[in-house]
Amino acid sequence: MILKTKVGAGAAAALLSASFLAGCGSTTTSASGGSSKGGSVTIVSLRGTSGPTASLGVPGNNALQTEVNAINAKGGLLGKKITLKLLNTEGSPNIASTDARQAVLSDNAVAMFGGVSSGDGVYEEEVAKKYKTLLFSYTFNDAVFTRTSDFTPYFFSVVPNTNMEPMAAALVFKKEGWTKIYTISPNYNYGRAEVKGFLAALKKLGVHYTLLGQQWPALGASNFTSNITAILAAHPQAVYGGIYGSDLLTFTKEAEGYGFFKKTHFAAQYGSIDLQALGSAAPVGAVGFARGGWWTINNPQVTAWAKQYHSQYGAWPSSYSMLGTMAFDAWVYGVKKAHSFNSTKVSQALAGANIPSIFGSFTIRGCDHQAEIPESIGVISNKPNPYGFDTYSPTYNASWSNISQACPASN
Repeated sequence: MILKTKVGAGAAAALLSASFLAGCGSTTTSASGGSSKGGSVTIVSLRGTSGPTASLGVPGNNALQTEVNAINAKGGLLGKKITLKLLNTEGSPNIASTDARQAVLSDNAVAMFGGVSSGDGVYEEEVAKKYKTLLFSYTFNDAVFTRTSDFTPYFFSVVPNTNMEPMAAALVFKKEGWTKIYTISPNYNYGRAEVKGFLAALKKLGVHYTLLGQQWPALGASNFTSNITAILAAHPQAVYGGIYGSDLLTFTKEAEGYGFFKKTHFAAQYGSIDLQALGSAAPVGAVGFARGGWWTINNPQVTAWAKQYHSQYGAWPSSYSMLGTMAFDAWVYGVKKAHSFNSTKVSQALAGANIPSIFGSFTIRGCDHQAEIPESIGVISNKPNPYGFDTYSPTYNASWSNISQACPASN
């Protein structure tokens, strides 16, 4: 599960010396003062910081701001200060489309850091492709963005995609012998792709399963009673959940009232934000998976990073705080290697590159710009730990080598 670490304590100290600024209260922030070359460049974050995706959007912005502060404190990048502009997509694809165009046409962004949902991502990638501007996704993860004829070299996925993540869960289902299954996932691109990927992964692993039923609630549903009762009526051994964020929290609290977690096994995207929010109501014994499980990395630099974040925000980082930092690391590496902010040159510099990060070095695969990173997955446990929220114990092995796919033929 742990990425190979190559960055030393000095780099971590530089990161942690920066002041943290909140990601939800401002629209544009930058450090004052010039540099030897003067001027600044703008990067834009396109995230829902209000509405159903806020719990995923805000922590990512916080992490990006921290990175910007740190690099500006050291003189900037290629002698220029970095301005980070935060645009709130409100979880709306229409707003995401408008904001992405604003980022390129009005804000002259040299790079965009993409939104939360794949619904937003469709429009953001269109803008990146049309205007040849870099777009880094570290949350929305539909594999279609890197594996179809619509792939653009200006897009980079620094997040396990909808083939990788379900494969991690499928490995657990195979290991545990769960073959009578049910699925529940939101009724839009990501939700459908996640379940499709999960069933394909079971087949690839040679699991002979019986699919007892599927539920497709709307994203942002306020009540899951009918879904829960339908699932329990089918008596599955295990349920694969593609629901996430506030939907997952609502589902979990309602399901507990039906004894759901005592009647069937459940695997879903319980990350650090979800487990903090649930507190003692976290479903101990269920399987949680997360795209950036920093709490599973036994590394003093990562622990220090997490504690500094907690001291500023009063909450522990999310998976997207970690992945947002890694996406920024990738962009900075590409700019330095290309010695340019030009998107085409940076894209070429990043293809096949190995990126240093306090979370461990990772490679950007040249064929599809997918980061070679693991999924974190394990049994939710209330065993004591340094963070005060339920984490994973034991964990399963979902390393890149276990969840990766061959390069797409069409790219």
